[in-house]
Amino acid sequence: RVRARGLATVLGAFVVLYVLHVAIESGVGGWEPTHLETIGYGATAAASATSAFWLMMTVGRFLVAPLALRWSAPAIIVVSCAGMTGCLLLAGIPAAAPYAYAGAGLFIAPIFPTGLPWLLRTAPRAHRAGALVMAASMVGGVAAPPALGMAIELAGVRAVPLILCAISTVCLLTTGWLIRATRP
Repeated sequence: RVRARGLATVLGAFVVLYVLHVAIESGVGGWEPTHLETIGYGATAAASATSAFWLMMTVGRFLVAPLALRWSAPAIIVVSCAGMTGCLLLAGIPAAAPYAYAGAGLFIAPIFPTGLPWLLRTAPRAHRAGALVMAASMVGGVAAPPALGMAIELAGVRAVPLILCAISTVCLLTTGWLIRATRP
């Protein structure tokens, strides 16, 4: 639980985590096929790899339920952010890219459903906090595509995984900060 004075900062950090993780989710979903085709994969292989990303997102959402019975939300989210960052870094290697994107999907999946209970335990009196964070997270899905498009236009399509990895690194750092800020 956090004190009222620090509540706004903690809520802001959860918003950052959610906005950026949704930005990564939409970024991979939108740019993975283009990136894979640019580095030599055919359209069918790129589409199949993107389907694998979404499949792993679904699998990850189901897998997190039993994991949450054994590990804390902060532990699950920090591992998810670290795994997502590592996978996106690996996606910069052409031979590993399709598999790395699928791995990123698996690691992205637990963040959304695990973060909300963590937030509500952290700020039990902030009844609207979950709704605020969920609504704000949609900014990631709306603002990320044009922002990513501009960054990719400047850096080139081959930089897609590195740009997404940089965003994921901010998610990881934000999670580390949240763990320290919400420690009992």
